[in-house]
Amino acid sequence: MQIAARPQDCGLPFGSTMDYRKRVAAIYLLGFFIDLVNMFITSVAYPDIGRALHASVAQLGWISTAYIAGLTVVMPFSARLAAYYGSKTVFIASLLTFFFASIAAGQADSIGALIAWRALQGLGGGLLIPLGQSMTYRLYRPAERPGLSSVIMLVGLLAPALSPAIGGMIVDGLSWRWIFYLNAPLAALALLLAVRWLQ
Repeated sequence: MQIAARPQDCGLPFGSTMDYRKRVAAIYLLGFFIDLVNMFITSVAYPDIGRALHASVAQLGWISTAYIAGLTVVMPFSARLAAYYGSKTVFIASLLTFFFASIAAGQADSIGALIAWRALQGLGGGLLIPLGQSMTYRLYRPAERPGLSSVIMLVGLLAPALSPAIGGMIVDGLSWRWIFYLNAPLAALALLLAVRWLQ
């Protein structure tokens, strides 16, 4: 099963191989960062969301749980979807879903609506990591993968560490709704890069 095309298969000059794989890795890391941030950033907004939407503590917990559930449900289908529709198409569709769900979550007027949009946001974001990883790793030789893994681990450590601080600044300076709205430019950037760079 072919998950992602190699640069040689896409008609790119031999000298462009290194540039292409770095671009694919950049798209993957951006998607990975977006997913991780959304797992951790919302917790700092719970008090404000609770007051605005009259939500209980148990209901607030579902804001994160629904997102993680969406991720978990869709991830096992990544290989099958990529094989049927193509990795680039599925990756772009995932980003579009994530983009619109993020805006809708920011506009939610009830805790039920917010939880539902978070679940859809998770479904959109859930394919970014497995697809991005498949597209990236197949472009790197086994001997080069430890270096790539180190960069991925760095992003994996920084995103959870920075998310509460970033979330706190957003909530204090703007409002809890911007926790979700600010996902849109990140998703739009990843979408633009995917459309332009992925083969």
